[in-house]
Amino acid sequence: MRCANCGRLSIKILCKFCALHLKNSSLKTRILKDDFKIYSFFDYSEVKNLIHSKHKFHGRFIYKSLANLSLKKFAQNFKFGSKINAVAIDDRVKFDYSHTAILARALKSDEIKPLHYCLHASSDVNYSGKDLAFRIKHPRNFKLSKIPKFPVILVDDIITTGTTMIEAKTALEKFGVEVLFGLVLADAKY
Repeated sequence: MRCANCGRLSIKILCKFCALHLKNSSLKTRILKDDFKIYSFFDYSEVKNLIHSKHKFHGRFIYKSLANLSLKKFAQNFKFGSKINAVAIDDRVKFDYSHTAILARALKSDEIKPLHYCLHASSDVNYSGKDLAFRIKHPRNFKLSKIPKFPVILVDDIITTGTTMIEAKTALEKFGVEVLFGLVLADAKY
């Protein structure tokens, strides 16, 4: 097998060199409207090909590796002092799995409880490659199927303009849910 990132021969989906490089990425912060913070683990340019694997069968293995190198490590070091929920943005199963559910599951810890099938877009609009004007004109229209018991961390794979995160946060806040911050694998701004 070959590394999904660099193409070197590897036993695992990511070779030891790529895994080490990605494991040592530093956490970045982007601040959106109303001081809402989004933390990202990787520069988009270094994981672009890996992120686009979500549309393929082997994407589940790549996403699990990326989640273990970033979100799982984050959850092991994160201390909030009380229970919180990790809510994946639109974790409906597509392509035989949900990439955002994989990410939320990696956050499971003593304090963080992933909450699946909670927040879904009622619109199937695809934002890939679309600009801010398109995204504003075509909202995702999030619906809640469960109301989280605890404050929430929103989880997604990538942030570009921030409209999805803000719309998801607003949908949860309409039901009185406190949204603490967002976590994404990559920020396309960097």
